[in-house]
Amino acid sequence: MLRSVVREWLSWVYPFVCELCGRGGLDGCHVCPDCRGSFVPVEPPFCAVCGEPAEGSFIPSGLCRRCAVALPSFEEARAVYVNTGSLRDLLLAFKYGGAVHLAGSFAQMMAEAVRGNPHWFGGKKRLIVPVPMHRGKQARRGYNQAQELAVLLGEELGWPYAGVLKRLPDTLPQASLSREQRLRHARKIYAADEKRMKRSPVRGRDVLLVDDVFTTGATADSCARLLLRSGAASVCVLTLARTHHAWRG
Repeated sequence: MLRSVVREWLSWVYPFVCELCGRGGLDGCHVCPDCRGSFVPVEPPFCAVCGEPAEGSFIPSGLCRRCAVALPSFEEARAVYVNTGSLRDLLLAFKYGGAVHLAGSFAQMMAEAVRGNPHWFGGKKRLIVPVPMHRGKQARRGYNQAQELAVLLGEELGWPYAGVLKRLPDTLPQASLSREQRLRHARKIYAADEKRMKRSPVRGRDVLLVDDVFTTGATADSCARLLLRSGAASVCVLTLARTHHAWRG
């Protein structure tokens, strides 16, 4: 009830006009169809596990080179768009610029992708878990963008939600690390929140880990590993966007 009241209040503060072109009269969304049409979708062929778009021909297994060498802890990761252009600008505003009102629009896009691809994630209804943010950082920012997406995605799909992971104190910016360094580092900065695990156990549950952007997969792999250790039956990953080297810059 409280969340619906807050969303109604936000709709008055941020009327439904396109965040990119200013077009008004939108129905519960902050991106008009024309501007959304400029977003680059992640389309097949892509890696059957991590979702990395193919560069040339895939190996017979359908895996990218990284997953063919070492599979991540999660079963399947999917993203709706490539993190480039105007979408990247919106995500930066959402993540760092206080544009939390964009969460509803982004969650709608993610829910549409799930409904439009019923074969994703084994076709199972899943427990939605957000990638956590350190509580000090969240207090300064005022919100965790992954949590905002996860809660609203759960409402869109009618799937349960549980915030059962936590991030430990850390001062090393991951953006400065290589993929291999991120993998090692990420395993040190995330942990299961034991109190919340007792209230919302994941044991035996199929989990969908949610974040805004999939970059190297280090965060997703670390969080999936923790969820599996806590008894999750399986872990899949959904993000609005993913970084793809062919589109960087």
